Amino acid sequence: MSFLPISINIENKKILIIGGGKVGLKKLKSVYPFSKNISVISTEFIDEFSMYEDICLINNEFKPEQLDGFFLVYACTNSTVVNEEIARICDEKNILCNRTDKASVSDFHSVALVDSDNYTIGLNTKARDCKNIIKMKNEIQRFVDAREILDQQKESLKGKVYLVGFGPGNPGLLTRRADDLLYQADVIFYDDLLDNDFLDRYNGEKQYVGKRRGNHSKEQNQINEILYQAASQGKMVVRLKGGDPLIFGRGSEEKYYLNQRNVDVEIIPGISSAIAAAACSNIPLTHRGISSSVSFGTAHGKNSYKLLQSDTSVYYMGANNIVEIAQQYLNENYPEDFPVGLVHNVSLPGQTVTKTTIKELAKGEIEVKSPVISIFGNTVNYEDLI
Repeated sequence: MSFLPISINIENKKILIIGGGKVGLKKLKSVYPFSKNISVISTEFIDEFSMYEDICLINNEFKPEQLDGFFLVYACTNSTVVNEEIARICDEKNILCNRTDKASVSDFHSVALVDSDNYTIGLNTKARDCKNIIKMKNEIQRFVDAREILDQQKESLKGKVYLVGFGPGNPGLLTRRADDLLYQADVIFYDDLLDNDFLDRYNGEKQYVGKRRGNHSKEQNQINEILYQAASQGKMVVRLKGGDPLIFGRGSEEKYYLNQRNVDVEIIPGISSAIAAAACSNIPLTHRGISSSVSFGTAHGKNSYKLLQSDTSVYYMGANNIVEIAQQYLNENYPEDFPVGLVHNVSLPGQTVTKTTIKELAKGEIEVKSPVISIFGNTVNYEDLI
């Protein structure tokens, strides 16, 4: 059994439904939105057929000659013998026939329809699982309806900039709001550490403006101006940042620059890499009786970081400087076995977690790969302390 999913032009083509019961009515309801050139043959009709005044109801027993001139036929009687006879004659007359009692020998299937202003989507099931196909149809209908609402909103977003947090890198952690805006965007300016292949699903123009250690594709002042120019051209702009725009993401700098030039800006939060690192590595940032405070800092440059004073301290970036930070902890008389957790490639398939101590880390013998989130504190080994 092999069915080719196609759409058929039924303009000026006659459609026949044989059977005036619930099955025939169901077929009528599915075809009626697309054509009024419909006839129904039956000796009895349930009351609902009377609602369709612009179709032809033929109160009569089925006769083979009644098939002449029809393009599609639905055999919906409660008799297997009659349906089989209808299908046989249709085959002889080269008329497409759908047997509602035996789908496997039908010439075509009536698919579950998702209908909207711009789309008609037909959905069929290989397993003839009607319950699940209706569930899938409803899910697709909600998706299509939501997308059409986003399309209708797009005009009002022209000339506006959205600073959007992508999260730690795993697309599954992207917020629904962020996904909607990426769908609507005319242009997407994106950073490093994002899933570039994932961005291919969005139609907007993509421009890379990432900054890595020693390799800045664009300086910050250039990025600010690029965002302004795109908004000035009436584009709906998404500035996509790893993590959260306001945690070491320079989102406030970009917002200030654009606001000063009368560009409307909205910030969409993302899951910060530190929060994701804690969840993905089973290293809590706080734990009752162990840690009641947490601080965030950057270890990106030797002059930009400082030793944090919290029960748990989290350092973003800084793979090249983390050894020196560990030494500072030793210099501040922290115990040599003070725990450190190093989470590389947070939330991604290649994520690795290394648990060590400030003494071992300060030796410089542990490989620290970039990008890394470094967690200093007793919560690294919380399970041993409970």
